[in-house]
Amino acid sequence: MIPLPIFSQRIFVIAAISASVAVAGGLLLYQGYIPLAHALGSDSPPTTSVNTVYLNPSAAATSTPKADPVREVHIANNGLTLLRGARVLSVSGNTIVASMTWGASEFTWMVQTSYATKFLNAEGEKSSAAEIHAGDIVTVTGKIAQGGVKPFVSADIVRKSE
Repeated sequence: MIPLPIFSQRIFVIAAISASVAVAGGLLLYQGYIPLAHALGSDSPPTTSVNTVYLNPSAAATSTPKADPVREVHIANNGLTLLRGARVLSVSGNTIVASMTWGASEFTWMVQTSYATKFLNAEGEKSSAAEIHAGDIVTVTGKIAQGGVKPFVSADIVRKSE
């Protein structure tokens, strides 16, 4: 006859390990199922976002507010300039007035374009100056000019960011 205490202790350990694996596996499958259900558009529960209930998960994705663009300014020793996340205030001829805000500070840039300036859309494809409008977010690369009241950038590339 097999000693009962050793036999029951082994069964208890095996049962405890099996139960732990089953619970952990069930939790992982449940957590993996929720995004999969949303992606496949199944009849999942309503999605909530900031006190708003959407019956369709894709409606929540299209109506969430856009995050502020990344804003950067880099000016190298030789005058090469990068403005990323500048908001266009106005476009007049070959001059774009753009601003960038950090907290309570606002920086206004005069961007001078020429026939040599390359314009790109948000996907990086060739575009034109006519596609740049007030309110657009742009990235500008060029060379900063000396003198003047406001910083003046002679643009090599103007790319629409959104």
